[in-house]
Amino acid sequence: MRIRFRHTVCFQKTEYMESRARLGNPGCGWYHIYTFVAGPFPENSSVEEEIWMDDACREEQLALVLIDIGAFRAREMTKEAIRYISQILDFFRRNQKQMILRFVYDREGKGMTKEPLTLSMVKRHMEQAGEIVRAYGEDILVMQGIFVGNWGEMHGSKFLDDNSLCELVNTLYRTTKGACFLAVRTPAQWRRIADSGRAGAGLLKRLGLFNDGMFGSETDLGTYGAGNREEELAWQKSHLASVPNGGEALVDTHPEGWLKAAAEMRKMHISYLNSIYHPDQLEHWKKETVEEEGCWAGASGYDYIGMHLGYRFVIRDVEEGKHKELCIRIENCGFANLCQEADCFLETETGEGQVVGRRLDTDPREWRSGETILLPTGLFPKGKYGAGSRVYLKLKRRSDGRNILFANRNAEERIQIGEFVDV
Repeated sequence: MRIRFRHTVCFQKTEYMESRARLGNPGCGWYHIYTFVAGPFPENSSVEEEIWMDDACREEQLALVLIDIGAFRAREMTKEAIRYISQILDFFRRNQKQMILRFVYDREGKGMTKEPLTLSMVKRHMEQAGEIVRAYGEDILVMQGIFVGNWGEMHGSKFLDDNSLCELVNTLYRTTKGACFLAVRTPAQWRRIADSGRAGAGLLKRLGLFNDGMFGSETDLGTYGAGNREEELAWQKSHLASVPNGGEALVDTHPEGWLKAAAEMRKMHISYLNSIYHPDQLEHWKKETVEEEGCWAGASGYDYIGMHLGYRFVIRDVEEGKHKELCIRIENCGFANLCQEADCFLETETGEGQVVGRRLDTDPREWRSGETILLPTGLFPKGKYGAGSRVYLKLKRRSDGRNILFANRNAEERIQIGEFVDV
């Protein structure tokens, strides 16, 4: 289909077909858990290199890095431990894995006996960790928890009363200086922080949830109050769209079907999910078949869920705007939104190979999950681009310049949306 652009040339659209190819976009997707014990004197002074990162891990963009600091429940972390933690984070930086970071005192469900005796000691550890986190802020997507509780999951701790909860969350936000997103375990905890009136400026805009009990029971193993599941899902849908949320899928008496699971993940704005746990749930999705129309027909439920974790931008059409400019219709088919700053560029390449690019006035974080936006490209200079000139769209994450791919067929680092042809 052609759009009459000027009296001498028209704009010829390309085909806009959705693809189900794996995109590998940053900041979302499946993850493995990597566990480390920070001393006080590790046997090895540096992280073992790549022998424990198998091929499946290499394909993932994310890694949950769990660091056990239980050896320091009664004192500050040593210089050796801090150096060791820095080496861990540097390893994942070099391997281009954005981290989901969790510091814990306990890995056995014994938080009460393994965490420090005083709140001040937890805060001191946060201050020490904050220095490291700030140095690797661009490599950390989110920090889960506030160090305390069984498995660091914010239950089974003496530091979860309103005062302690707010004190620890604010300390973590202050010491990390907003370098990454933070996450608490339940919606009720999030609201207690918000309702306290003590949330630091900007904290709530950087605070999400991590749910390690998805589908494990009607309450997601205590994530929600009894009988409040639908209310809590609706609350997450309206309040947590701009932050990364994720966790683990478990099994209740029977595995949850992919269709219902996907619908709930969309309400929860799920950006990341454990790729090995629970195996019964994941295997169930792998055996299910998507019966929808379009490119997903015949895919497994597992593939559908994996490809929709986080944001997923599909160009649906290009049309003529009221000022004779080209407007691109883009749908976010993912469960969640893009949560980190990105720039959108329009590039025009002449038949002679000259490329002219310009940044469009848009914030891709506002391309909301389940919605379609109409993106104006602005006017093209009259007479500058003749027949044979091709037009492309490109997205780049601002922090590191990484490309964000569109989920269209034939989309690479940039996607062609059409070209100018003779009338």
